[in-house]
Amino acid sequence: MFTATTDGGAVAEITALLDAATGRILGGDGVGWKDLVSERDDVTLLGAYGGHTTGRDAVATRFDYVAATYAGAEGTTWRENVASWVGDDWACFVDIEHHRAKLDGSAEPVDFAYRATHLLRREAGAWKVVLRHADPVASFRGPQFAHAQ
Repeated sequence: MFTATTDGGAVAEITALLDAATGRILGGDGVGWKDLVSERDDVTLLGAYGGHTTGRDAVATRFDYVAATYAGAEGTTWRENVASWVGDDWACFVDIEHHRAKLDGSAEPVDFAYRATHLLRREAGAWKVVLRHADPVASFRGPQFAHAQ
């Protein structure tokens, strides 16, 4: 059963997992995200760079690609949680992720934000991401933006 949670322990545990993986990828290392996603082939990524990828191997390859777009310097991340639901075996987090990182070829770090949704499942006692959906739109823009030709 999914319920909105006030369980600070579960929220803190999952937030720490997401932030650690994201911090590593901002530093140019995709291993953290590859370790955090499900080993099963139903894992899906709708990443901020567009498109979608399904399947463990394809998602791992995408995380390697994304990590390579950062300049390899340490990145930082912080999040504003919009909503969280945690059950015994499932959790869903909706956040605004804020990041600071050097992009490949940039001398100085840049700030950017993503809307992000993560669906997690317990697998062998550990939380694993089944879905990551992120996009760079962090504010309301209206129907002209959503339906632009």
